[in-house]
Amino acid sequence: MSERRESDVSREELEELVADFAAAGLYDCDAADAEAMLELLIYLVDEVEASIPEIVYAQEHGGIMSLGAFRTLSLGRDRLTLTEAAAHAGIEDEFALQLWHCAGFPEPRPFERRFGPHDVELFRLAGMLNEFLDRELVFQLMRTIGEAVSRIADAEIALLRSNIEAPLAGSRRYVEVARTYVNVANELFPRVADALDTLHRHHLLAIGRRYSDVGAPSSPLNVVQLLVGFADLAGYTGLWHQLEPNELADMLARFEGVTGDLIAASGASVAKRIGDAVMFVSNAPGVGCALALDLLQACAAAGLPKLRVGLAFGDVMVRQGDFYGPTVNLAARLVASAEVGTALTDRVLYERLSRVRGSYTFAPAGKYNLAGFFEPIEAFQLLRP
Repeated sequence: MSERRESDVSREELEELVADFAAAGLYDCDAADAEAMLELLIYLVDEVEASIPEIVYAQEHGGIMSLGAFRTLSLGRDRLTLTEAAAHAGIEDEFALQLWHCAGFPEPRPFERRFGPHDVELFRLAGMLNEFLDRELVFQLMRTIGEAVSRIADAEIALLRSNIEAPLAGSRRYVEVARTYVNVANELFPRVADALDTLHRHHLLAIGRRYSDVGAPSSPLNVVQLLVGFADLAGYTGLWHQLEPNELADMLARFEGVTGDLIAASGASVAKRIGDAVMFVSNAPGVGCALALDLLQACAAAGLPKLRVGLAFGDVMVRQGDFYGPTVNLAARLVASAEVGTALTDRVLYERLSRVRGSYTFAPAGKYNLAGFFEPIEAFQLLRP
């Protein structure tokens, strides 16, 4: 029994708690992890100040060790219903509910108090945006923000579960898991919010320069000329059956690290990652060509499976953080057609850059019948001079 339980909980109180825990189905004295579970339950009651019904609910939903962290994250954010939060923000209930859906959340129950001052400010911001933007555009922006933040939260939770909870829970140190989660919620997550604000400002400046550096004119659909590239690992599907999960995770981490570092260093931007592939964009087609060859070389040097790369340059519609149009489709089709360890592009890039003295040259690669394109596409392989 821990020092805290011996000093802060009397024998009579402990016996009563054990009986209550057993009656609630939380504790089995004959279980292999009985001592560790009892220590966790007493921590939740004594330090987190959770009620037994709360603990039962958390146990039923698989979150008993993160209960303290969840309470910390919701502190002060469980005072208002959606209707009350909307009224404080000065917007209609229907507008607030649609914003909540766009952010990625289901409709709350009418009397569910899960909102607080920060939610009011979020709704108020949407109301301000609606003063000079069409409401559907506000919804689109909220969807983009919600999806981006959901991905960040997913990465954070996965990181904690695999690197903190898994090793500690595996050795039955349940209280250490719970305490660590509470410390993370109290100390680290608020700093993550500050970090997001910092990076948001830097990315606004960098992406703004992507347009201003080339004098890109504005348009109602935000169509600009960009190089679009896709790079994917050859044979990735088969590797699922050949590698252990930890080996696969290490390979993906190295792939993300190598490609992310090179793309950032070149001045291009990661548009998104799709499993074994990374999509990147640049307003400088020459930079993209050199980057393609650097990616092939660096991934091979890092012991990764060989890459295939597809590049195209032309008009791209940039909408809600994603990229659309035939140029994107062409780059995606070319990467699927490229031989392992090679980079393919089309005649547009060849004609634009073939006379430029750079760290790349072009070799004819024949014509390809690509899905979605009515005429065969003449392709060129990128090579070192």
